[in-house]
Amino acid sequence: MARRARETTAAEFAPEVSSRPGAKAFAEIAARSKGFRPAREVLRRVRAVPTIFPGIDHKLRVGGWPIERISVVHGPSGMGKTALVQGVGFSFLKRGHGFALVDAEHTTPITWLDVLMGAYADDPMFVASRPSNYEQAVDDVQRHAEGIGEAKAKGRLPLDTTCFFAVDSLDRLMPIDVIERMKKHAAENKDGSVDGYSGASGMIQAAMNKAWLSRLVPLMHDTGCAIALIARETEDRNASANDRKWGNDWKVVGGRALKFDSSLSVRVAHAKMIHEDEKDYKSPVVGELHLVEIRKTKVSARESEVERCWFSTSNGALTPVGFDRTRDLLELGCDLEVIKQGGGRYAFGGNRWHGKNQFLTKVKPEVLDAIEVACRAKFDSQLRADIVGAP
Repeated sequence: MARRARETTAAEFAPEVSSRPGAKAFAEIAARSKGFRPAREVLRRVRAVPTIFPGIDHKLRVGGWPIERISVVHGPSGMGKTALVQGVGFSFLKRGHGFALVDAEHTTPITWLDVLMGAYADDPMFVASRPSNYEQAVDDVQRHAEGIGEAKAKGRLPLDTTCFFAVDSLDRLMPIDVIERMKKHAAENKDGSVDGYSGASGMIQAAMNKAWLSRLVPLMHDTGCAIALIARETEDRNASANDRKWGNDWKVVGGRALKFDSSLSVRVAHAKMIHEDEKDYKSPVVGELHLVEIRKTKVSARESEVERCWFSTSNGALTPVGFDRTRDLLELGCDLEVIKQGGGRYAFGGNRWHGKNQFLTKVKPEVLDAIEVACRAKFDSQLRADIVGAP
């Protein structure tokens, strides 16, 4: 169940402030409004669901993926955006919550999710839609989120139940009227048109995104849900020479609201292919390492301008195919000094392994669980968030 701290009253938190002259009268005045209440009751702590990516949870500084918020996930094509979002959705399912996938790309095969999620691909709390237009996607998310909120209010769902919505991808959602105008323009133009609307379709989509984000902010807050919008990147022709040098010559497509209205902006990129012998790049490839950059956060403090973390996927050669939890925990455990490393050997809780590959192939599941608990204990002590979901 939920691991939440008891709400602290204002009187307990700051008795010298709560008892000062005029406090009672001011509270009575505020009570006349529909919305004003003591700030501590309204401005809640961040709530988060731990994910299968403990390294990312560590860098997010709230122990998991924040709920009641909007996130934007972007990056180059084919570099792991969808895998990250599917992994977050999988994490919500594993903790008894919902996962609602809006497959606007119309390309996600269930066979791939069988590999990534196993039996959870058939979890009744995992639903998906393939909308034919922007308006349908907006309506599906609205109805499903409101339904969850109503079910919690009526006691049909536990109050801590949440749902992770994922839109893959925002660029593929086309408003109905734009589609019709594009068809008309193309029919009238002897040469046809790719855009069909003289370049204005992009501006209309950006306006639609801004309007939807304005609705999503209170919707996610009021229903206790979370949504991640996958956005496309394109080359920034106005990038400076310095930006080009360091690989920052890109921009997110979909309008400025995606940046300003989101609580998290996360970029996913390819880091490297993982070889069986990491010192020999001619040895067989066993997986891929994905770089995750937290470029904006409104849920926690940052220790650097861009927080960097990683997650791994496996092709099944060394570790089970799919998300490579074993490799991720080894790297995080060493970084946090939970796993002792020296001379090519690794040690934890009386267990010893000679070399990385022996750890990857021989470590027992219960030892992995203990390593994750130890890692989370090391960074959970500084959390300022409520962890939502079964441990």
